[in-house]
Amino acid sequence: MRLISRSAAGLDPRAQHYEGDVSGALDAVHDADVVISCAHASFTMQILGALETRTPKMVLVGSAWRYSGVYEARGHEVVAAEAAFLGSGRNGVMLHPTMIYGGTQENNLHRLIDAIHRWPVLPIPGGGSNLVQPIHVDDVAQSIAAAVTKDWKGPHALPICGPMPMRWRYMLDTCVNALGYRRVVFPVPLRPAIAALQLLQRTGVMPPIDPNILLRFQEDVSFSTEPMNTHLGIYPRDFESGLSQFLSSYIPFSRGESGKLIVSGT
Repeated sequence: MRLISRSAAGLDPRAQHYEGDVSGALDAVHDADVVISCAHASFTMQILGALETRTPKMVLVGSAWRYSGVYEARGHEVVAAEAAFLGSGRNGVMLHPTMIYGGTQENNLHRLIDAIHRWPVLPIPGGGSNLVQPIHVDDVAQSIAAAVTKDWKGPHALPICGPMPMRWRYMLDTCVNALGYRRVVFPVPLRPAIAALQLLQRTGVMPPIDPNILLRFQEDVSFSTEPMNTHLGIYPRDFESGLSQFLSSYIPFSRGESGKLIVSGT
């Protein structure tokens, strides 16, 4: 087994380690029997190129940004990566997780919990009426592990998500209640806020928030879990259970290292 990571700290000592960026260690991929990539989907084309004509089983991690109607550079990279993988004819799957929470490396729930800790009044874009469907990081990991054991015929792409969609405001209220706080929610009208941020961009000023983030507050995330149930045998935990698990080991937010690429070969 070969592991590619920007840091070898905490990795399986039984594996052969390649420390650095994925693009600098592609020689570890060319003769692999199974390739598991948890790096950003933008590395997909380089991984496919390193494999040349070989057809190992591939399990790649993309993002549910792939389904967003808001143009965003990194989301567009996922769309391009999926197209390249599906066009490669290789056996395997690209998993597209929705909002991931839990663990130490995500910044979605960490930032929300930190804001709840710090501020008695919380401004919420659009009042939080949009649907979200967060998935716990352990359910993502189990989905990847299940995908490795499946005998895929050709390339596939699957969204993976929490068990049911919820309003963003419900997610916030659940977090506030779990922490035992009382907080005032201040709805921020989306259209004027987006227009103001876009105006700053046009004048060459870097806005404090990317307007694309607010644009995505106008979108609903709602997926069926049937594909992950059927193809992977994974039934994700509900948000309340995942939140309880998250809070049991919560530490203040700090940015972790980027995703890892794991390669298993002969």
